[in-house]
Amino acid sequence: MTAAAKLLALALAFSAGTAVAAPESVAVQGKARAVASKLDWDVREAQHPELGYVYFAHLREPFVTPVGKAKVYSNAYVSCSTATKTIAIELTNQTRLDDPGGLKPAAMPRLVCIGPAPGLGTRTVQQLLDAQWQVSAIGDAMARGFRPSTLRECAAIGVLERVELPSGWSQPMAAIEFQIPPYSRELDSVFVACGETTAYATPAPIARAPSAATASPPAAPAAHPPSVAAATPATASSPRAPQAPESAWRTVRTIAAGRTNVRASPDLAAAIVAHVPPGTVLLAQPAQGDWWHVKPRRGRARFDGYIRVDRLDLR
Repeated sequence: MTAAAKLLALALAFSAGTAVAAPESVAVQGKARAVASKLDWDVREAQHPELGYVYFAHLREPFVTPVGKAKVYSNAYVSCSTATKTIAIELTNQTRLDDPGGLKPAAMPRLVCIGPAPGLGTRTVQQLLDAQWQVSAIGDAMARGFRPSTLRECAAIGVLERVELPSGWSQPMAAIEFQIPPYSRELDSVFVACGETTAYATPAPIARAPSAATASPPAAPAAHPPSVAAATPATASSPRAPQAPESAWRTVRTIAAGRTNVRASPDLAAAIVAHVPPGTVLLAQPAQGDWWHVKPRRGRARFDGYIRVDRLDLR
């Protein structure tokens, strides 16, 4: 039995109901798991096309699952919708870091609440979280409407996914398994934004989105709204190429072949600040070499970054 199957079996065994451990013991174990976790989280705020204004955390570096000689790169986005004070979790998977597409789930993802067992010392119990998933055309999966207090009963949230792999890979699907630590300092800020009390003396600072002066004006919603990742602003510290005058902006489209990555600077190694669907209308201007500086033309997504010219239709 695989590790993912064992974890799911344990979760099902406890899903009928288990006494809740004291909040103090959950926080103690949650902080310990957060310290032990090798995942590095970044905190942001942005305007999401479906959730409204959000504070969210995402992985700075994707979680990597080896598949033969290849790899699957996975990311998670944990967002607080400030309007509803609820949490959304979005999962994305790609075959390479600059992959414009995604991997579709072979089955709906599972989220497992892992916490200390009441009165059982260091032992843990696991329980499936009730989640209703929305899956985008490229395979990104999002579950929304979680009460922050419910997720805070988990010292860790186990993520169990099975994704379909492209033709020609060594196997037809891959199992993805990692844990989201609700008591990390970074995710603590997301819960604080949703009305929870911080588990630390001071929560982690939140990187601010670009000011309204640098974002495109609001207009009609896009025909195909981007995912959580598309709402991610560029980091303030990202290097920027020299920009053409404002009058140089022109209307372009992303090409029809898969999702296109928008990067923080004109470099394939730069951080991805947005994923945009095929055929998305953007405003663009030449930046540096084969790169164009882009921003949204319509819709509520706010981002500012760079796309290689071979991913744009300039006609």
